[in-house]
Amino acid sequence: MASDPRRSLAANLALSVTVSALFLGLLEGGARLVEKRRPRAPVADYIWDWEEKWEGDFYRIRSEVSGWPPWEEFNADGLRDRTHAVEKPSGTRRVVFLGDSVTAGSQIEADQAFPQVLQRSLDEEGRPVEVFNVALWGWSTRQERIAYQRLARKYRPDDVVLAVCLNDIPELQNNLTRPPRLLAALFRRSALVRVLVNAQGREIQSVEQLFEQPGARKVREGMARFFDEVRALEREVHADGATLSLVVFPFRFQVAPGAPRPIVQERIAAFCAGERIPCLDLLPAIGTLGEAAFVDYDHLNPEGARLVAAAIEKAPLLATVASLGDRLPAGADVPRLAAAVKDADPAVRRSAAWRLGRCGPAAAAVISALDVALRDPEEDVRREAARALGAIGPAARPARPSLLAALRDERASVRWSAAQSLSAIGLGGDAVPALIQALGDDDGYVRGFAAWTLGSMGKEARDAVPALVAALQRDEGYERGGAAAALAQMGPAASAAVPALLEALRSTDGDRRWKAARTLGRIGSAASAAVPELTAALTDGNEYVRAQAARALGRMGGAAQPAVSALERATSDPDGNVRREAQRALEHLSTR
Repeated sequence: MASDPRRSLAANLALSVTVSALFLGLLEGGARLVEKRRPRAPVADYIWDWEEKWEGDFYRIRSEVSGWPPWEEFNADGLRDRTHAVEKPSGTRRVVFLGDSVTAGSQIEADQAFPQVLQRSLDEEGRPVEVFNVALWGWSTRQERIAYQRLARKYRPDDVVLAVCLNDIPELQNNLTRPPRLLAALFRRSALVRVLVNAQGREIQSVEQLFEQPGARKVREGMARFFDEVRALEREVHADGATLSLVVFPFRFQVAPGAPRPIVQERIAAFCAGERIPCLDLLPAIGTLGEAAFVDYDHLNPEGARLVAAAIEKAPLLATVASLGDRLPAGADVPRLAAAVKDADPAVRRSAAWRLGRCGPAAAAVISALDVALRDPEEDVRREAARALGAIGPAARPARPSLLAALRDERASVRWSAAQSLSAIGLGGDAVPALIQALGDDDGYVRGFAAWTLGSMGKEARDAVPALVAALQRDEGYERGGAAAALAQMGPAASAAVPALLEALRSTDGDRRWKAARTLGRIGSAASAAVPELTAALTDGNEYVRAQAARALGRMGGAAQPAVSALERATSDPDGNVRREAQRALEHLSTR
């Protein structure tokens, strides 16, 4: 009887699959044996896998701040820097630093990072430069180029400085030669795939390898990829009418005894010379302090950051920027400076206003001259006058009406300086009408200042509650410096906002719901009408909403007694924070 051809084919296929599986199994076993005998050298922790760290080629910190309160660590761009106006101030040079954790100031306070130190030094000397710190942990040259495109370009910088850390080179090599995602998944699971991919042959395991194996193919490829990124960035910066410079940071081992020849810095310097890109090698400057400049393998401590800021300030990039004080005669006293604020030359007027600001409270006797300068036809004079009044401090209170008017100036730099100075001088209840008006301003920074200031006034700003309720409808109404935060600061004085907050508690936006719940809690027992909705919010799908609802109920006093059973159930919530808040709320209610 003839055999069925289809059965024969199926049997042959099954046999082939079985033999192939056995063969691959043998190869996998052999590969595992080889791998066990010759384990793969680990890649240093400071060389990041982008896919593993942030699932892509770029990231930034999620932030919703407006600049108020002014001590927020991250700005609206998601960077560890102060908030900057997009509109470029007249008479000011903008310098953007693109970098990684060294530039961002990892392991030190934000104001100790070298760009911030540089900004303070330039301000002290009266050199009109605005410094931007565009940097985050783990960024390499690729991310820094993307950051220029997405974040820095809109500020129209005059100068862009690429702050190079040597681990940028292996990060580019390792990530840009990484296999596709499917193969990478197999790589993690299969020794055979790891042998075939030969990661050790293409990956740079440490910065030291750049010095130990300068001729290795992977090192040469890594350097080439770095140079390609720099060229691409330079083309974009140049097309925008700005200049690109490099500053190159050493690793700690380069300032230790027996350090290798700085061949990587030499290669970068030669490349920059060929491309006509200014380059500052920081190894000599940091070498004067040695290993004492570092926190770890490459991050700077505060003293190291100050040293770097000083070296950059002396470099050709900034050395040519003149001080505002150069326009004034040496030793000019306060009366002469007040007279100079009315000079025919706007450059002299600006310099005089700046110098009066350096005098601080000693210039209180001439604030009338600065008050007049707030209406000068030149933006930079008005800006310096506003800053000077803030530097004088509370003694400049007679100028508050003019500074409040300056919140409506046509130029952002004047508006922002006026807001900062009003915050330094201090405002009272008589400023509430002007701040209410500022809540409707087109400038988000001015709105943020107004909301934050009204909130800090507490019950003294009760008349602003309707305007703050109206401001809740804006996009930033429930953000960190928005109207909801101001109402929360005002506490029981904001009880008129309860209906609007209850509406927000029903929103489809989870952020809006939990912030509404938080604000109701801050209002406290004056928001007792919210108890039923807050009780229902204990079962919300968003754990932040549930936690804030529990906390709010704990602040409602006796009116929250009907919520006790729901709070008891919430002590078994899957989220630990919700459980803790529910337990605390029950404890608060039991003592009342």
